Amino acid sequence: MNHNNNFQNDQGIFQRIVARFRTNPSNGFYLWAAMWPVLALVGAILLRLPMSSTRDTEVSLVDAIFTSISAVTLTGLTVLDTNLVWSTSGLVILLGLFQLGGLGAFAGLAALLLRIGQLTGLRENQIRRAQGLSADQDESRLSLWWIVKFMLGMQLTAFILIFISFSITDGQVQLNALWPSAFLAISAVNSAGFVYWGEFSAVTDNNLLMAIFSFFTVIGSFGLLVLHNLIGSYREVFKMQLGETRSIRTYVLSVRPLALREIWRRLSLDGKIVFFTSLLLLTVGALWVFVREYIGNGVLSDKGAFDAVFHALTESSFTRSSGFSTIDWSAPDTGTLLVVTALMFIGGASGSVGGGIRLTTFGLVAHKFISVIRGDQQQAIFGRGITDHDFRIALTFLTCSVIFLMTMVLLISQVTTANLENVIFETASAFSKTGFSTGLTTELGDIGKLLLATTMLVGRIGPLAVLTLLAGDPDRQQVAGTIRYPEESVVLG
Repeated sequence: MNHNNNFQNDQGIFQRIVARFRTNPSNGFYLWAAMWPVLALVGAILLRLPMSSTRDTEVSLVDAIFTSISAVTLTGLTVLDTNLVWSTSGLVILLGLFQLGGLGAFAGLAALLLRIGQLTGLRENQIRRAQGLSADQDESRLSLWWIVKFMLGMQLTAFILIFISFSITDGQVQLNALWPSAFLAISAVNSAGFVYWGEFSAVTDNNLLMAIFSFFTVIGSFGLLVLHNLIGSYREVFKMQLGETRSIRTYVLSVRPLALREIWRRLSLDGKIVFFTSLLLLTVGALWVFVREYIGNGVLSDKGAFDAVFHALTESSFTRSSGFSTIDWSAPDTGTLLVVTALMFIGGASGSVGGGIRLTTFGLVAHKFISVIRGDQQQAIFGRGITDHDFRIALTFLTCSVIFLMTMVLLISQVTTANLENVIFETASAFSKTGFSTGLTTELGDIGKLLLATTMLVGRIGPLAVLTLLAGDPDRQQVAGTIRYPEESVVLG
């Protein structure tokens, strides 16, 4: 009898929680925003335990906090050598933080909020955008189970490919590479950027391994909603043009130009902006790195033409939020640092493991700028008009990001003697969760590390989310009866 009463009480508590989310979806947002520092704190406590580090190493509280935040936000910046400091227990804790940051926490809670109740209204749409959710499309089919299957499937695929890469390099099956392959697979799919396999520089010439990392970095930067939309469009076109037949021939026909055009037509506007912008930035970044660092006798000048092109492409893809790198970023030209800083600042898609201001934000603002220069009457992308509502959100997001980044650069520059370009590069890397480093992170004192850790946390939550949390909806409706003041032009320029 008591057991039944307890069960009914538990059900009543759960129903009250669900009802609270339904009546006030903002509660879900507050939970989502508070989740990151809570996870980071729990991770720091676990990493401080004696079992988490090797016998000869004592991890300070600040280093534990920094490492935990870097892991759960999927940044990849480190102040301690992952190979030498952390024991097997410590590495397992890091893997748990990767998974919580990339799967169970971020994407899982977003799907859970959709299952609890579709968010509606301006403020709720703002909250959805802050979490990488579309305000107009129906993502109800994007269930938590679909996300779990997709992410675990990607990690299994990455594990197999990485293990094969290590085996091919050594010419034989390497059983001792099973654990590093598993660690790197989870780190790569979640774009965590932590490395466990000796010195990373020792495997940077393994082009197959770098191609694997690059592939999963790009896939992860697209975001689950965009990938779900792409897979759904592909299935619809496949069934419409080829029926239910499954054979090698039908799969080959499914990627012919006519089918690809139909898939593109069916993609959402978000998907089209993400894919186009990502390809554009990948090309621009690769061209700059190749021309400046190979042709211009930079850090790639000692490599062959093919390897230089390959490294330029992989580095450009890693700016989407990887943490992996084949280049020592203390060596490149200042111009390269600035270009890479811009690419990191843009980041990945909304709802992805990437960071930055997001591809759609950059796409909208850039297109608005071009439209104003051309004098277009209506701002339209891929045959769809862009509302002032969405542009205001993008501009607010961009403004918040720039102000926050400038503030953190100013503060960090006061606690280090490093060059300003290195401070900007390192801060942008932390904000965008890319994990590139010029070596400044390990040189910072405790105050500098905590400032950089704060940058990573805010970069994960998003400046727009912080604005919504602290100051309300920047796109809130005008209350009826609000006084409207007369307009007057001001002098610009």
